[in-house]
Amino acid sequence: MRFWVLAAFAVFSAVPASAADFNPPIARMISNYIQPAMAEFATTADRLPDAVTSVCSDASPSAVAGFRTAYADTLAAFSRIHFLRLGPLLEDDRLSRLAFLPDPRGIAQRQIRKIYAKKDAGVGAAESLRDKSVAVQGLTALQLIAFDKESEVVLGRADADRDFTCAYALAIARNVAAIADDVAADWEDKDGFQSVLLSGGPQNDRYRSSQEAMESVFNALVTGLIIVRDQDLLPALGASEAKARPNRFPFSRSANSIQYLSGELHGLQDAVTSLELEDMTPSDFHWIFAALDFEFGNAQKLLSELEPPLRQTFGQGESYSQVTVLAITLQSIRDTMALELAGALGLAGGFNSLDGD
Repeated sequence: MRFWVLAAFAVFSAVPASAADFNPPIARMISNYIQPAMAEFATTADRLPDAVTSVCSDASPSAVAGFRTAYADTLAAFSRIHFLRLGPLLEDDRLSRLAFLPDPRGIAQRQIRKIYAKKDAGVGAAESLRDKSVAVQGLTALQLIAFDKESEVVLGRADADRDFTCAYALAIARNVAAIADDVAADWEDKDGFQSVLLSGGPQNDRYRSSQEAMESVFNALVTGLIIVRDQDLLPALGASEAKARPNRFPFSRSANSIQYLSGELHGLQDAVTSLELEDMTPSDFHWIFAALDFEFGNAQKLLSELEPPLRQTFGQGESYSQVTVLAITLQSIRDTMALELAGALGLAGGFNSLDGD
């Protein structure tokens, strides 16, 4: 994907960018959004191993429902933080190890088939699983082995691979929980990445100023919007309604697409709000914040009108046109963020860490 080079921002800014101190809004985002959201993800993911153990011990309706809920809750918490492609979430391939997305060529499924063909014992423990391909050790891999194509939970069902699948699923759940705990702890570390982000200056090898640090934050936010539109929606829409591919929605196999998409947008909106940028924005551009709230609200309304699971219902009624409008809405939000708001703040950059992918 390619993202246009932004127009010159000097025409927007009432105050020279060099005079602006962006540390206060960054600090607010860390304490008011990032740390609580990461802690919630860690807490939620910590419940996943017990849910796997329960359904594998007794695949009763209540245990199946408990696993489905634990998996969905973990996905929801993950959806709210995965756009934070800076610092702890990128270290040690953590983001890809948590969820291998996008995967248009079905790499994870092919690798998992080989694992089952060999009965690879290395996937039966979190300690050895983390040394495997990132495609086979996270939430996307767990979806493939725990749900069938009709979105039914098959984990724990009696078949020839039951014990192998349960051991593999438990290893994934423990691996996800461990990564989530590590990411949350790293964001809490006052001497860790938050210190790097808040100490922009000549002695900082990463950020030469607080403006550069804020541009990194904007890069993460705008890239998150690009992901929702270009990776999560457009492949499913296809070239036309007749060529739609609903299985390309993220986490469609487990019937969690709508919840996941909604979580992504809630996370992005809450992160923007946590910056509290109104006082730094020239008054002529205060309309931007109401516009963003309006557009995010429209996006959530469109999602709420879709009927789950999208893998089975997409294409019925007005669903295709609703997702088409959603993609247009996300384009508008992206433009408002990357052009209008960034311009009003005097920020510069391409704001797309996916450039070249």
